[in-house]
Amino acid sequence: MRLRTPISLFPFLSVLLGTMGVVSFLAVTFLMFSENEQRPAAAVRPVEVRWVGAPPHVQPLLVECRAEGALVHFVSGRPERFELGALRREVERIKTLQAQAIQALGPAVDRQRLWIFMKSTIPADESLSDSLSMALHGLEMSNIDGSNRARRVEQYPILLVYPQGIEAYDLVAYLLETTTRLSVGLEPMLDGWQLPYRAPAS
Repeated sequence: MRLRTPISLFPFLSVLLGTMGVVSFLAVTFLMFSENEQRPAAAVRPVEVRWVGAPPHVQPLLVECRAEGALVHFVSGRPERFELGALRREVERIKTLQAQAIQALGPAVDRQRLWIFMKSTIPADESLSDSLSMALHGLEMSNIDGSNRARRVEQYPILLVYPQGIEAYDLVAYLLETTTRLSVGLEPMLDGWQLPYRAPAS
């Protein structure tokens, strides 16, 4: 009976696995660099946003929620930017006013009474004079009191949310929910989608 010498495969398998690891790493690296070189930059795509089913006199107030804040496309002029830091401070101020309303009106205050409190408080608050809340207040009052009926125009916000604009969306949505009773639309946007600039109607 012949005795067989045991053979260990450990050194061979170790070298084989190491080689496969290096080859895999090089393949992934080459693939990443080739994709970066061949991938074209995100093309700018003009996008037209409409409020489907709205009456002819209703126009959307387009609010772009981006990483740096909110860009509001007012009909009466050029877009106005509200930086993310300013929106954070504004939300804190509105929360303070909301707490004051609850203290003055009681913890069971309903949304109607809270809205009336905000409508009377926001215009008198100097810290909100150039804020998004003040702009939305003016828009809502214009829709209600009929000052724009000669032009037969009412505006309601549509929030255009970009992938990096989630925080800006949260802040703007809070301001709309707390300080107004405006109907609000929501539209997800992709990077590279841009709104064509439209000059204000004369």
